[in-house]
Amino acid sequence: MKHLLKIITILLITSCNNNNNTFQITGETDRVGDAILLRINKEQESIHDTTSIKNGNFQFKKNLQEEELFRLRFHDGSFINLAANKGENIKIDFKEDKLSIQGSPGSIKMLEISEALVQLKSFEDSINRELQNHRQSPDFAIKFDDAKNQYFQKLEEHKRFLKNFIQENQTSKIALIALQQRNTPSSMILNIEEDLDSYETVLKNLKMHFPKSPYVDILDTEIKKAKNNPLAYGKPAPNFTLNDLNNKPFSLSDLKGKVVLIDFWASWCMPCRRANPKLVNLHNTYSDQGFEILSVSLDGNQTQKNARQSWLDAIRKDEIEKFIHVSELKGWETKVRALYNFNSIPHTVLIDRDGIIIGKNLNGPKLEIKIQNAINNESKK
Repeated sequence: MKHLLKIITILLITSCNNNNNTFQITGETDRVGDAILLRINKEQESIHDTTSIKNGNFQFKKNLQEEELFRLRFHDGSFINLAANKGENIKIDFKEDKLSIQGSPGSIKMLEISEALVQLKSFEDSINRELQNHRQSPDFAIKFDDAKNQYFQKLEEHKRFLKNFIQENQTSKIALIALQQRNTPSSMILNIEEDLDSYETVLKNLKMHFPKSPYVDILDTEIKKAKNNPLAYGKPAPNFTLNDLNNKPFSLSDLKGKVVLIDFWASWCMPCRRANPKLVNLHNTYSDQGFEILSVSLDGNQTQKNARQSWLDAIRKDEIEKFIHVSELKGWETKVRALYNFNSIPHTVLIDRDGIIIGKNLNGPKLEIKIQNAINNESKK
């Protein structure tokens, strides 16, 4: 009987040691000091564990209830994003700038999405270096516009990659990383307004596979806030009426049935003026297909001696006479500023033939693609 109890005890201990809820990280690196394992939370990181790197080796062994996202950080500032799952034995080799990961399919995919972002940033850096070499060139403005268009095309490709990544990883939390990628510290690549469908896909899958995750409530709140925004994509553009060049009232609703770009600008706004040639090209290309530009001027600041004349002169000089022009000539005090909630110009809003907002502050190929899609969607009905 005693021997039987000993056997049972040994079996119980073995069972505990082989707990399927554990995961292990073993690593080799040329970094020194500590390896710090952080749990990735929305907009912040919390330290989960710390271990010393000894003779280039380190190890973590932790318990998990479900798949979790981690960041393994080193004292030189380098880090590795990981998606750890129960029962995984993750092996890392990280020397100099070379990284390999084994034993964790989610972590390997995390590496894939990080490398795609590095490629995007490298492309941006190469374009910026090229522009620096041509800063004194007489055709610098043309080269600048061309470079910007190239970057936006590359950015659109990366956005499609992220959306496909989300679709292909619907049972994993790694889809959250696609939502959180930034091309600048203050700019998300996938915008909750423009890419709301991707956010809703991630939320739906989190509710299905990880209902206790704190991300469920966080995403749910963000999505509801975006949908309740009266100027959100998919909402009707607020109507307004202002006087045109002949002092006759003109309403946004008068353009229903057309794809409309509302352009808030002013004669004194140099970025606005520099954008006008591009708007002229768009108008010339698509006006016969049901596209119109409603130009709303914020001329009328106290510093202007003759705001109306400045407005008219800018229209003539920039050759934008074919646009529809309206203004209160009250500068920033115009009523449309509060209606459309903007604090800087140029500010643009693109609406479809039904008066629904389909874009804001778009430019370059991104704007043209949106216009083309809005025109083609109507033609297919």
